[in-house]
Amino acid sequence: MTIKKNMRTSGQALIEYLFIISFMTFITITMVKGLGKTLMQSVGYLGYELTEQFSVGVCARECFYTGYKNQAKK
Repeated sequence: MTIKKNMRTSGQALIEYLFIISFMTFITITMVKGLGKTLMQSVGYLGYELTEQFSVGVCARECFYTGYKNQAKK
């Protein structure tokens, strides 16, 4: 009788461990997806800003960036 009770208890513990591991895996995958989405948005914003700077040009004077060909001479 005690052998069956021990087998039932160990089986229940195994199922509980599987639930815990699957929950932790779900949380980890969700976090990685969120981080990837944030990283892609940041790279997209950076690409947009670089495209604007290189295609439109810079201000005529008192610019933060210097050395562009289309910048007015002082």
